[in-house]
Amino acid sequence: MKNRPRVNPWLFLFAAGLTSLAAATATAQSTQTGFSLNRYEPTSAGEWSFWVDHPWYSSTRYFAAGITLNYGHNPLVFGVDTGTSVEKTVNVVEHQLLGHVDLAGSFLDRVLITATLPVTLLERGTPAGGVEPTQGVVVGDPRVGLWLRLFGQPYRSGISMSIGANAWIPLRQFTSSGVSGTSSDSHFRVMPKLVLGGLASRFMWSLTGGFLYRAPAQIGTADPKGSTVGSELQIGLALAYADTVRRFAIGPEALLSTTLLGNDTVQPKPFTSDYTSLELLLGLHYNIARAVNIGLAGGVGLLRIPGTPDFRGLFRLAYAPIRKEEPLDRDRDGIPDVSDACPDVAGISSWNAKLNGCPDRDKDGVVDQLDLCPTVPAGLRPDPNQLGCPIGDRDKDGVIDPDDLCPDVHKGERPDSARTGCPMGDRDQDGVLDADDLCPDNHKGVTPDPVKLGCPAEDRDGDGVFDYQDRCPDVPQGARPDPNQPGCPVPDRDNDTVPDPVDACPDKPGAPHPDASKNGCPGLVEVKGGQLIVVQPVFFATNRDVILAKSFPVLQSVADALIATPAIRKLSIQGHTDDRGRYEYNVDLSARRAKSVLTWLTTNGGIAADRLESQGFGPDKPIADNATPQGREKNRRVEFLILDPASGINVKVLDANQVAVPDSPDQSDKSSRIPRGR
Repeated sequence: MKNRPRVNPWLFLFAAGLTSLAAATATAQSTQTGFSLNRYEPTSAGEWSFWVDHPWYSSTRYFAAGITLNYGHNPLVFGVDTGTSVEKTVNVVEHQLLGHVDLAGSFLDRVLITATLPVTLLERGTPAGGVEPTQGVVVGDPRVGLWLRLFGQPYRSGISMSIGANAWIPLRQFTSSGVSGTSSDSHFRVMPKLVLGGLASRFMWSLTGGFLYRAPAQIGTADPKGSTVGSELQIGLALAYADTVRRFAIGPEALLSTTLLGNDTVQPKPFTSDYTSLELLLGLHYNIARAVNIGLAGGVGLLRIPGTPDFRGLFRLAYAPIRKEEPLDRDRDGIPDVSDACPDVAGISSWNAKLNGCPDRDKDGVVDQLDLCPTVPAGLRPDPNQLGCPIGDRDKDGVIDPDDLCPDVHKGERPDSARTGCPMGDRDQDGVLDADDLCPDNHKGVTPDPVKLGCPAEDRDGDGVFDYQDRCPDVPQGARPDPNQPGCPVPDRDNDTVPDPVDACPDKPGAPHPDASKNGCPGLVEVKGGQLIVVQPVFFATNRDVILAKSFPVLQSVADALIATPAIRKLSIQGHTDDRGRYEYNVDLSARRAKSVLTWLTTNGGIAADRLESQGFGPDKPIADNATPQGREKNRRVEFLILDPASGINVKVLDANQVAVPDSPDQSDKSSRIPRGR
């Protein structure tokens, strides 16, 4: 049996060591004597985990402070290596009790700062291999930490990520008072970490990875194999059932550590039994009144190096007030998600739970699902028949239909003050409002009157010159308008249609004549009242249509008047008889006589045929009483009526005493050859 004592890797508690920040590599350093035997490093005060980090930030709490009691059984045991086995000889540290004073604070909901001071309260065991239990109370190396949240909330999100680092201050490097070779390292240690974790559906989890950089160190005078530490990799996993409403969590934690770096004396083999530690814990956490956190845990060391006990017990008490958690409101509409029927779209409150929190795009207080006009506010006067809609305004003039007396007509720029919603009236639709229109029922026409707004320009005498320009509005300007008096005819004092400037007899009625010396002078023909009046009658042979020669001068006078007046475009020659004899004979005779006159005027007078027409009226248009011989004589006549241009003066039937009686025996009372009628 070999006498060389050896650290049992399964029973040795592998304490957390210090790493010198000044050393370039661990292999270049000399091995330090003694190190912090305790391997347990508490999480931040207030966390629902003991060893595997699950950090909190200021949305959860701002501050926490507490103490953690840490008991380890047989964290350091020396044994004798027989070559085939290691026999237990002595429990160098059989009982170890520490208290960890913990502080933590967070700000910006992203940064967490922590601090821990370990205090060794009790160590009991049997000295061996140059190591003996600490006597009295000593302090360990203070630890400070910094965490930064990258994304997610560890206690609110299904997944989150944080990075951080812990650093230990080696008190034994500065003083030998109040510390011991098993409570403090002699070099700085630092450990960067990455943490993934989350909480969803009452399942809380954490996965950590860190690298503890520390100087190699040996405890006692035992064989360096199994009694030294160096830089190591740490991997942690925690699972828990967490109820945030009842404020408790329970679940296991596991921490695996393996030494990666040593020195010339100690050359570790990672993940082998002499250089690997694995501890399991089962922990329970509970918050009292959302202010005080208590925790209790127990576990075992499955793989052991110096500082790993075969059993560990933990008790934690911390003042860690939880901030009053605002109800989750993803769409930030003030309605908690738990009662929001549309939690991802901002909305409004509703008595209907199925619509509470649902959107209202037009902000009229009616959610879109019920709003028949979801993009148009209901306004001050909503439509009682269409939920969420304003009362209609069909003509879009700002006057709602119930008040609008003209709901389909825009009120326009000048609304009618007497008829709400109506434009000022324009009955004749000429663009001039009735209030301004002096002729509200007559369209102003193509040529409006400039003097009378809204009225058409008038032409009372029908001469084509509007009244506002016509100096003679009641007298047509005729064929010869006065160039100096718009709308007026050239003056004709005797009214014989021959203007005064060319009238040889301006004060005596006459007829037009080609001879300027006779033009307008009295003769056998006179123009009067739209007729060519013959001063002497036209004589015919008895009961025939043959014109007697003595009437040729009269007809020539008619022809002269027509030649002198080309403005007369159409002349009607009309024959008449009395009522004696057969009616048909009389009509035929009168027509033939009128036709004879037309023929004479075209043949002998040089008048174009298209300026003339003839008609026979027989006894139909008497001008005297047929009951007397004198009356019948007057009714036997030929008349000349101007058709074009139409006379503006009504043509009056001439009085009987104005007509010369023709000396003709036709059907006269003296004649004995009168055709008899039936």
